[in-house]
Amino acid sequence: MSTTSPAAGNPAASDERVAVASGSPARRPGVWGWMQHAGYLLVDGVSPWIDRLIGDGARWARMPQGRRVTLGWIITRAVMLALLALPEQTIINDVTYYFDNLHSWALSGNFQGVLHEYPLPVILLVGIPYPLSFGNHVVYDVLFVVMMLAVDAAFCRLLFTSSGRRQTAAVTLWLAAGPMMGPLAVTRFDVVPGILAGASLLLLAKHPRTASAFVAFGAALKLWPALLLPALAAPKATRWRVVAAAVTMGVVVVVGTVAIGGPERLLSPLRWQSERGLQVESLPALPLMIMWSVFRAPWLVEFSSFVSQQVYGPGGHLMLQLSTLATGLALLWMALMWLRLWRAGRIITAETVGWLMLASTGLLILTNKVFSPQYLLWLSPVAIAMVALAPRRDTGVRRFTVLLLLVGVLTQLIYPILYGWVVGIYWANPLGVLMLLVRDIALIGFVIYAGRRAWSESSRRREVVDVPLPSEPAPTSS
Repeated sequence: MSTTSPAAGNPAASDERVAVASGSPARRPGVWGWMQHAGYLLVDGVSPWIDRLIGDGARWARMPQGRRVTLGWIITRAVMLALLALPEQTIINDVTYYFDNLHSWALSGNFQGVLHEYPLPVILLVGIPYPLSFGNHVVYDVLFVVMMLAVDAAFCRLLFTSSGRRQTAAVTLWLAAGPMMGPLAVTRFDVVPGILAGASLLLLAKHPRTASAFVAFGAALKLWPALLLPALAAPKATRWRVVAAAVTMGVVVVVGTVAIGGPERLLSPLRWQSERGLQVESLPALPLMIMWSVFRAPWLVEFSSFVSQQVYGPGGHLMLQLSTLATGLALLWMALMWLRLWRAGRIITAETVGWLMLASTGLLILTNKVFSPQYLLWLSPVAIAMVALAPRRDTGVRRFTVLLLLVGVLTQLIYPILYGWVVGIYWANPLGVLMLLVRDIALIGFVIYAGRRAWSESSRRREVVDVPLPSEPAPTSS
């Protein structure tokens, strides 16, 4: 039997493959060069399997394109739901938490304190399934998952139509993202602002107002997308339409929030966040987690009133201060990059905007004192939208995205499958903390690469030439 994929030898179908045809670049000297080369080998080893299982080598690959994508989506989401039903069923707890808050409000009529750690529009989003649940938390849980699957399917369709109604590498990667990022994608609403940010890149050139409204609504749900709006407004041709839509949406959200919940409701999410301590998975918490995993006392890991596991002990206050300083420096870098992109507005494309979005979001995650596993859902839709926009010769963006999905697999091991290795008193605590370290190193590499790409592609001396591999500097004219 032939093992040739349907796309083999067909140039028109070559952009269906996730795998990079060219070999990995030579290893650079030093520890960082060794880690980078290991990342290349891992990604280039996994990518062909993604193609074989759900891409151009899948058993159903000869079906018409629409049916092929539909079947691939059904199969990959069934795998994701199987993970939720078996090894990861505990992560439904956040959905139950949403229900408990909504149900308490329905019974008491007291609106104060309902999900006050989130912006007010979140209540509208997570409240959609509640009337249909008839006060039953199991029904609510199921309806919430169905709602998130509908959002997921809508983004898959947008990728499909943006790719000329073909299963390109971007569509294949979104199919793979289901099981690789895991059931958190349907048990947390964090995927919604992530998808809105990804969709904004796909719509920016032709529908800038809609793209801006998407990001602004994402900011109304989780705040962080507000830092993406200046980058979204960088292309000169669409700048003022983006700004006008963002301002309009912002005014609507602020006025609505104040009218319904009062001025205090505008600030409650920021106050909640400011009062939190070091969450165990955050980069600033890593030194304390290493000490705790080896020596235990005087360090302590326990469940906090902020509904998360936090680490306490010597050095905690210092790391909180360093986290605040690092976040401030990250915001300063973003401001400088916004200025750079705005000054180079005529040559800025959605791809350049996307690289800055990825670098900015990654910096926010790494410098924050809190790192919940669902934060990766802020990155994956934007990265996959970048694959859809990038030329085929841009091997870097595909490798970048595959490695991000592999970090998603690692994150599923960290939480919830082996979370006891991270937060329980257990012989394997050093291994749990080692997984946190590996993930942090990978994310640092992502941020560095995305930042370099955003910088080089916003150069006003840049020429339209071949896109480099991740290890190479972006080309500029001499």
